[in-house]
Amino acid sequence: MKIATSDEIRAIAGVDTRKCMKCGKCSASCPAYNEMDIRPHQFVSYVAEENIDALMQSETLWKCLSCFACVERCPRDVKPGKLIDAAR
Repeated sequence: MKIATSDEIRAIAGVDTRKCMKCGKCSASCPAYNEMDIRPHQFVSYVAEENIDALMQSETLWKCLSCFACVERCPRDVKPGKLIDAAR
């Protein structure tokens, strides 16, 4: 199975990871935060840094509830939940 690139994940999600200012509001609002090994704000950084192998091995892909609380809380409209969905 082919692993998606960072560019492909960003394109599918329609997200610009460069807008993230690492404020952590997305992670603070996440109801699954304690279950994740890579938090929503970290997931954005992993995609931005093209660390896709680590993301694909992460439990976060499957622990995310896709509730989009992180999307609602993001002041920069980065949409971490949509990145996670795109990586799935």
